[in-house]
Amino acid sequence: MNRTFLIFLMIGSAMLIAVIGTQKPTIQHDYAPWDVTSSEQGALHVFGITLGKTTIKQASQVFGNSAETQFLVAPSDSKNHQRQLITIYKDLIISGVISELRLTHQLDKHKLNELYSILSTESNAQDTQQSYIIPAELKAQYLSTPIASITYIPSINYGEDVILQRFGTPSEELAKSDTITLWLYPEIGLEIQLRPNQAEHFIYTDLKSITQ
Repeated sequence: MNRTFLIFLMIGSAMLIAVIGTQKPTIQHDYAPWDVTSSEQGALHVFGITLGKTTIKQASQVFGNSAETQFLVAPSDSKNHQRQLITIYKDLIISGVISELRLTHQLDKHKLNELYSILSTESNAQDTQQSYIIPAELKAQYLSTPIASITYIPSINYGEDVILQRFGTPSEELAKSDTITLWLYPEIGLEIQLRPNQAEHFIYTDLKSITQ
């Protein structure tokens, strides 16, 4: 074997080993966005999570502890969900697709207002989005909170044909804005936001919270 080629081969192998050694191990999750089931009591199960029952801590046992928890404050003219505590997982591999999961904590208005008063006093808001990063010591207090809803954001655009094949025709179609169309599947607590040339947002909500 040519000595020069052998030297380059050894250098290349060493570089490859160094790159692999710096990468974090990736866990593949076999869940799919259309694998949705619900119990007779209306408990929705998706991505290994039962809404209204599975806690944030239990979700971390499935997806790990790499999540960031944020407190979001919607604009004052927003009609619904003005304040939310959300745990966000980025770069998960779900059914072979790099995805983001946003888990909304199931908290009543009193607890949300109480948390907001603490965070706003500390003045650590990100002005552009009115979001507050939750410090670790405060985050720990909400690990036992059940998950009220999940937003699944894949890195790919499934497209209308795949969605219709997997979920069927939506019960209702609404125009949320000039660029966002909503497909509603109330029987499984699902809202799909479709955007032109962008990945869809799949929002799963606890059926019991809808009927309350």
